[in-house]
Amino acid sequence: MPQTYTEADLLDRARAIAPVVAERAQECIELRRLPPQTEKEFHQAGFYKCLQPKRYGGLEFDYGFHTELGMEVGKGCASSGWNLTIMACHSWIMGMFPIEAQDDVWGDTPDATISSSFLSLGPPKAERDGDGFRLNARYGFSSGSDYCQAAIIQAPIDLGNGAEPCFVALPRDDYEVIDTWYANGLAGTGSNDLLIKDAYVPMHRILPVFQTRGGPTPGSTANDSHIYRIPMYAAFAFNLIGPAIGAAKGALESVANGLAERATFTGANLAQLQSAQIRIADATARLESAWSTLLPLREEINRDAKSGIIPDMQRRVHYRLMVAYVGRLCVEAVEQLFPLMGGRGLAKGNPVERAWRDVHAIVQHIGLTWDVHAGAYGTVRLGGDCPDPKV
Repeated sequence: MPQTYTEADLLDRARAIAPVVAERAQECIELRRLPPQTEKEFHQAGFYKCLQPKRYGGLEFDYGFHTELGMEVGKGCASSGWNLTIMACHSWIMGMFPIEAQDDVWGDTPDATISSSFLSLGPPKAERDGDGFRLNARYGFSSGSDYCQAAIIQAPIDLGNGAEPCFVALPRDDYEVIDTWYANGLAGTGSNDLLIKDAYVPMHRILPVFQTRGGPTPGSTANDSHIYRIPMYAAFAFNLIGPAIGAAKGALESVANGLAERATFTGANLAQLQSAQIRIADATARLESAWSTLLPLREEINRDAKSGIIPDMQRRVHYRLMVAYVGRLCVEAVEQLFPLMGGRGLAKGNPVERAWRDVHAIVQHIGLTWDVHAGAYGTVRLGGDCPDPKV
């Protein structure tokens, strides 16, 4: 794929494909993963290349641009928007790995995509074996794993000074995808389990998490874009929030467009009821505020990385706080809209009902959990230490 695509090109493609994935949304839910045609079209559009290093044909766009793509696609189908942003962000993380690991994934297959899981189902077991480690573990919630050629997991590994959290890159032959994804929200993301049995992990496929806290990473020696020097966990929630805004915006459009044709039991036109008008206005204000909150943060994260500025802990927890707050705004927006649907909003296949489930599912992710990030922010703001050392 040529590297001449611009952000405007990909945004146009995302907006064009949103109504297409909306038509496939029920198929996506029934398959419990993206339809094959959607996956193919995402590859063709270049969506998965957003944050991939240029040396493998990637685009190295500014961090957070993929959030906007996920928002646009998420207007039609949140599961599709979720997989877009998640798959794109894994190329960003892989770009921080040693170059040998990147070559393992992309050297012969530059279009390869990567799934992930940072949640082990039981303690992972990593034992020293010669120059590497032997890994046995099971992980959950690996979105898009059916289609991917590699995975990144997180495991505690003793590299000589006691166990520490590490990212581990695994080729597809080193794990089995277990079909476990039956969910009420984000039902079409194929977020299955990964079973790892006796996989040998060479040292170059191990990336200590503490080497991704901002500044040079092992991968940034070969990939000089600023995005591979951004503090990974501090900025990670940008990979999650886009489809939540998109799904809520899609619900708003669906409700607003349908109100004029609907009447109450007494015959009153719903669009003329002040309570309905206020709910539409309230949801609109929350969603406009949500996107406006993200834009300056995205600009700051990229600007600082380009300038070699590593944010202090106060800024790191601030990023996480505000993106989690955007998640709250999305939930509040769909809560304002859902009562306007009445009984028809309970029907399977109703796009507003689907958006309600998907937005709630997205904010269940630990990266958007309000209590976690509000607590961390308050702790640091009042002079304490961040409870999460990976930030």
